[in-house]
Amino acid sequence: MFRRLESSLPKDFEFPADLEGLGYFINEKDQIRMIKNHSQEFHFFISKNERVMEMQREAMNSTLPPIIHSSNSSQLTYPTVCIRRNVTDRLLSSSLNITRLPLDTPADQPHVPVLTSANISTAKRVIIYVGESAQDLGIFAYRIVGQETIASGSAIDFNNAVQACPDSPGLVMANPGQLIWHRRGKQAMTLPTWNALPRANAVSGPMRIDVKNRIPRNSTIQEHVKCVFEDVVGKLVDKDARINIIAVGDGALEMTEYLQEEWDQWQNRVDAIVVGASHVWKTQFSDERFRVFWGKRARAYIVSPEDLDCPLTGRDDFGCNCYSADEAYYLECIMPRAYQSMLRFFQMVADDSRYEAVAQHVPETINGEEEV
Repeated sequence: MFRRLESSLPKDFEFPADLEGLGYFINEKDQIRMIKNHSQEFHFFISKNERVMEMQREAMNSTLPPIIHSSNSSQLTYPTVCIRRNVTDRLLSSSLNITRLPLDTPADQPHVPVLTSANISTAKRVIIYVGESAQDLGIFAYRIVGQETIASGSAIDFNNAVQACPDSPGLVMANPGQLIWHRRGKQAMTLPTWNALPRANAVSGPMRIDVKNRIPRNSTIQEHVKCVFEDVVGKLVDKDARINIIAVGDGALEMTEYLQEEWDQWQNRVDAIVVGASHVWKTQFSDERFRVFWGKRARAYIVSPEDLDCPLTGRDDFGCNCYSADEAYYLECIMPRAYQSMLRFFQMVADDSRYEAVAQHVPETINGEEEV
């Protein structure tokens, strides 16, 4: 029997966490394009080796850990710029701040960063966003970032739209994706980022995740949602502020589970809820008061090829009115396609304290004909 010594195994693949080093640049339209061919989008399938493609993608998406000058998040220096760093820098320059959870955690200790607007302590209306567990903070869909623009595939355009609302609502962006603490890099990260960390060699498996890589009160999506509501909304947001909630995918499931369990605490503060849904069903609601509220003050945006806001069937399953998100394929693209409609709905509710949705029962059709 023969065996290879570890020293003879191929080295792990490396890519520079730098756009120019990867052969790309950001053009005047905020698009990522190839330096050698200005019409070419990001090319993922550069190899038949999955590890090569994984490492290149993470280098493109990455943000290196900050150089820590103090426990204050404003005293950090970031040594490189790729997608996540580009997005974060632009969000921080437009009145958003990084808040570490649990609150008052030093920057070099296990924490989850969330984004909060500078006015959350004074705003009379606050919008909370809970995204998917597969996404990084401030990112909606990397496929839109790579194919269209950085601003549209991230929270940049969304944040600008929130700031343009007549009553200037506050904004809280939860972070259910980055719940793994990398001790050496001193940063929270998603599972895909963890799996793309350098390995001993090209055939080694990913590093084991143990209790030391868990973040207090944020080790699961459920815990993180609870921490956001208790620490950020409960302690930093004005006690009289009205709450609007947007949640997508598994973030929507965990948000609704938390709210109905704690509805006594939040029923007098939550004004309206929007979900980008495939995970939330009315049969999951055990609290009848929450179920009634859901039918009157919630709506679901569904993956559909129909135009944005087109009424869809689904109320009998979701328990609220359903609309097309103008996205035919991917759940992660619901937010970039439909956030303008979501904000209009919130404004409509804010302008009418007695607002109640009229139940829409859209007939199902087969080959364009109504089903009977």
